[in-house]
Amino acid sequence: MAAYGIKVGACNAGACGFRCQEVCPQGVFLAVPKERNRARHAADPHYRIVPRFAYFCDGCGECLPVCAQNAIRITSRKTGGG
Repeated sequence: MAAYGIKVGACNAGACGFRCQEVCPQGVFLAVPKERNRARHAADPHYRIVPRFAYFCDGCGECLPVCAQNAIRITSRKTGGG
């Protein structure tokens, strides 16, 4: 069984409009504040994208072409179970 890992590098989510979060059919990505002040608006450039639910990733790659910074990497890894 294959599982997918997601790494988000130099993400400037405020500049790109959180497109990966919008197009991901599995809902893998989450916008989180870079600072502790969680009262900021989600479109604020002080937010970043994290693959909080990476275990749902099915490797479709919908997020890759919409990432303006090419910050997303999807890797395949083997898992046990057959």
